[in-house]
Amino acid sequence: MQRAGSRFQTAHFVVYAMRTEETGPTRLGITVSRRIGGAVMRNRVKRRVRECFRMNLRATIPAGSDLLVIARTGAARLESRAILDELTTATLNLRRRL
Repeated sequence: MQRAGSRFQTAHFVVYAMRTEETGPTRLGITVSRRIGGAVMRNRVKRRVRECFRMNLRATIPAGSDLLVIARTGAARLESRAILDELTTATLNLRRRL
């Protein structure tokens, strides 16, 4: 996906998007490395990203697409609204490229 898809970087996330041959639902992948923090911090970031995807981002990406979100240093200190703002910016930019 990282070679074939489109990429957009924000201050705390790298987001890849790729159209697949399937017409199924949009899928989400999340990667949060140990550099972000302990297990509690990593899981918190993943939960917040998943919630943003469920509530807002799924509707902006065409069906049959894959979305990969990689958290960067500092993502664990963000509030939920800041995560949503960054991911919305990234997905709107990537939607134009799909």
